[in-house]
Amino acid sequence: MRRTTMLGTVAVLGLAILSGCNQNTASDTNSAAPQTAANEPAPGSNTEAVSALQDAVAGGVGAVSAQLTTSTKGFVEAAARGDMHEIEASKIAVARAQNPAVKEFAREMIADHTKTSENLKATLKDSGENIALPVALDDRHKGMLDNLKGAAAEDFDNRFIAQQTNAHNEKLILMKGYAEDGDNAALKALAEKAVPGVQTHLDKIAEMERAHRTANTQANR
Repeated sequence: MRRTTMLGTVAVLGLAILSGCNQNTASDTNSAAPQTAANEPAPGSNTEAVSALQDAVAGGVGAVSAQLTTSTKGFVEAAARGDMHEIEASKIAVARAQNPAVKEFAREMIADHTKTSENLKATLKDSGENIALPVALDDRHKGMLDNLKGAAAEDFDNRFIAQQTNAHNEKLILMKGYAEDGDNAALKALAEKAVPGVQTHLDKIAEMERAHRTANTQANR
C-alpha cells in the first residue's frame, strides 16, 4: 500500500517551497535581470544556486506525484506532460548545450519522446478511455524550462543533466507504478514496455553526468 498521507504531505510542502522560490525569483528577475520579448528569462539571468534548489524541489514533488498517481486519467496526463517537457527542454539543450555529447543526447530525447508521445496517443485511442490529453505544461514544468532558459552558458549543461535525472526518475516511478497497479490493460502494457527504455535513458544520463563532472574537475585544475 502506498503511503498516501505521508507522501501527500511531502508534496504539499514541496509545492509551497517551490512556489515561494518562484515568487522570489520572479521578483528578483523583474527588478534586475533582462527578459525576452515573451517575458521569459534571458540566458544568464538566473542564479544557479536558486535554480538548483527549485529544480530539486520540483523533482521531489514530481517523484511523489508519480508515486501517488493511481488513476488512468492521472497516468495519461502525467505521461503526456512528461513527454512534452522532455521535448521542449531538449530543444533548448540542442541550441544551448556546450558539450557535444549533451547536444546529441538532447537530439535523442526529442526523437524518443516524440515517439513515446505518439505511442501514448495511439494506445489511448484504442484503449476505450475518454481522456483528453493536456495541451500545455503545468507550472512546475514551465518553471524548470525557465531555469534552463535563464541559466548562464557555463551552468547550462549541469542544469540540463540535473533536470533530466529528475525527469527520468519521475517517469520510471510513473511507468512502474501503472504497469503494476493500472486498471486499463492497453495502457498497462504501454507502461510496462516503456520501463526498459526509461532505464536506458537514466543510465545514459548517469554516464553523461560522470563525464561532465570529470571534465569540469580537469578544467579547474
